[in-house]
Amino acid sequence: MMQNLIGILYSLLLVFACFVFAYPFSKKKPEIARKIVHIGAAQWYFIYVHFFTEPTVALVGLIIVAACDGILNITGIFHKVLGQSNQKRNWGLVWYPISVFIMILLSTFGNGGMISLGIGFLGMGWGDGLAALVGNKWGKHKLGSSKSLEGAAAFFITVTVISFLFTQNILLSVVCGLTGAAFELTTPFGLDNITVPLVLYVIVAFWPKSTMLLGFTVMAYLVYRLNYLTAHGVTGAFLIIVLCTWIFGFAGLMLPLLFFVSANVIGKIRRNIQKEEGQFIEKKSDRRDLMQVFANGFLAVAAAVIFAVSDSYSNAKIMFAAIVMFGAAMTEATSDTWAGEIGRLSKKPPVSLKTGKVVPKGVSGGVTLLGYGAGLLGAAFIAVIWYVLFSFISRPADMFIEKLPIGLVIITFIGFAGCIVDSFLGAFFQALYIDADSGKYTEKKQSPSGKDNQLTGGIPWMDNDMVNLASNLLSAVIAFIVAMLI
Repeated sequence: MMQNLIGILYSLLLVFACFVFAYPFSKKKPEIARKIVHIGAAQWYFIYVHFFTEPTVALVGLIIVAACDGILNITGIFHKVLGQSNQKRNWGLVWYPISVFIMILLSTFGNGGMISLGIGFLGMGWGDGLAALVGNKWGKHKLGSSKSLEGAAAFFITVTVISFLFTQNILLSVVCGLTGAAFELTTPFGLDNITVPLVLYVIVAFWPKSTMLLGFTVMAYLVYRLNYLTAHGVTGAFLIIVLCTWIFGFAGLMLPLLFFVSANVIGKIRRNIQKEEGQFIEKKSDRRDLMQVFANGFLAVAAAVIFAVSDSYSNAKIMFAAIVMFGAAMTEATSDTWAGEIGRLSKKPPVSLKTGKVVPKGVSGGVTLLGYGAGLLGAAFIAVIWYVLFSFISRPADMFIEKLPIGLVIITFIGFAGCIVDSFLGAFFQALYIDADSGKYTEKKQSPSGKDNQLTGGIPWMDNDMVNLASNLLSAVIAFIVAMLI
């Protein structure tokens, strides 16, 4: 116990030293002050390794540190010490101990160990710190509003070197550097102090299976550069596909990928044919953002997690229900997207489910026979692929292989039913406004000139993302229940 107390003492001294060294820079160079604290805090890894014999002591200490950091951040003390404005709170110092807490839990009670912890902790501390300093000084090629190519290169080199010092594995080190840099560039809301350490930890702990992370990173980068997704949308899609693939294998990769590719290809073809905006103003651009990705992918991840847990107990009934839930989530998302995009090409105008009257193309709740036909085709397409892919799961397939045909029927019709529910929710509950500038229908609360648009129907907080999430949730849950009953 004495050794742990010494570790606590050294930890307090480290925190004190970080702020002492940072304070002289806080007035004129606040970014340097923040990064001194950032890099300095990462050196706690060496204190943990050499002095903490009881992980529980360190875990309790990290909870206290995170809570204190949060209080100091909210009260504004950090902005005085580190020289930042009241508007820019330093939540990174709160996320940092949380990520370390998770990594210590994993290293103590799960997969990985001190090497994974060291690369995750030091890689983030030195990588992010040096990336910011290099980017501020020499960053001429911008990658977004606050990132630069030079900073990303500094992050890659730093993490690669640290990883190699720990592992002497050059391939593993390069994968850590590339994947970590990609996450540091794209993670939204300043959460890179959580995502980057954890992704580095996972790469090392699950090597060589984690090599797929590099492939997905390259894929995510290409998707971002091709303007299919926003930076935040890329991060969300990356996490969804990684988790689904990790648990379901090839099926977990192909179904979300087919949904995404088909949705974007059909959308681009439709926009090339139908160039005019018409009487409806889209709320969002063609690039899908984080909420759009979340609305269409969250239930797929939930199904994967249920499958993994039930697999650990060899519960074939729940495993089957989980893959049906996964399939239903994907068929509903595809059905709704195909119906919406292809339905706009109908020669006959859409009719509102609520009023029975003609509405402009693009207005939620407006339906056409062509749209519903496309929706049924999209659901059947994903369902058939689901059946083929899950027929070849090597280990658990024999537990539920005879139920796959009925599963095919379930996810086809429940997925398509979810598309219809989406239209119903859109017609009766989705917020619809009249643009103050043009008089057109829109989902936007404000016009381009900044005027408040008039709400003409629906609930203000029920936008298209919420409608998509609700219909996807309903389809997935009903499919799970039906599968459990057969």
